[in-house]
Amino acid sequence: MSPNLLAVSSSPRRGGNSETLLKAFLEGASKKGWQGETVRLNELSLKPCQACDGCAKDGRCVIKDDMQLLYPKVLAARGLVLATPIYFGSVSAQLKIFIDRFQCWWQAKYPLQSPFVSGKEKRSGFLICSGALRQEEYRHNAVLIARTFFHILNFHYCGNLCIQGVDEKGAISKDRAYLKRAFDAGMAFPIPSPASP
Repeated sequence: MSPNLLAVSSSPRRGGNSETLLKAFLEGASKKGWQGETVRLNELSLKPCQACDGCAKDGRCVIKDDMQLLYPKVLAARGLVLATPIYFGSVSAQLKIFIDRFQCWWQAKYPLQSPFVSGKEKRSGFLICSGALRQEEYRHNAVLIARTFFHILNFHYCGNLCIQGVDEKGAISKDRAYLKRAFDAGMAFPIPSPASP
């Protein structure tokens, strides 16, 4: 059975540049043997974390919205790829809400010492981002956020593909080299080995 790869598209634009890169990444990953599923955060009802500490007892978020559908998908995934446009030097608001709602997994991992994903498990994480500004420093914050997120979840951060200097919707498709880079990144995305005993 092919390992599950959960792809999280966080652009407000359907078919935007980051989502187009994500699609090419998934095509490459499927050739490697991954079974991909895409969720579009902008089409879901997600509230920001309320810092209510309702998750402090058992590591489970108490907010009843569409995040309750996403936690099991992340738990079942052997691979997780995040795709985001770069806005003001950071990830989209949609992705930041998604990430912040894993405060409950932080509670489970650290104060409760009972992470949902064991550190012995082998799971893979990757970041895709695109933005208009060409300066490399404008992606640094997004990369740091993604690395921190994957660390909290016990997914191994396998790298990123950040394309800069593209803004107009569909601009990414005008240069096939961009799509090939995304496809190749998907082909190189490692399928985790079984967990250590």
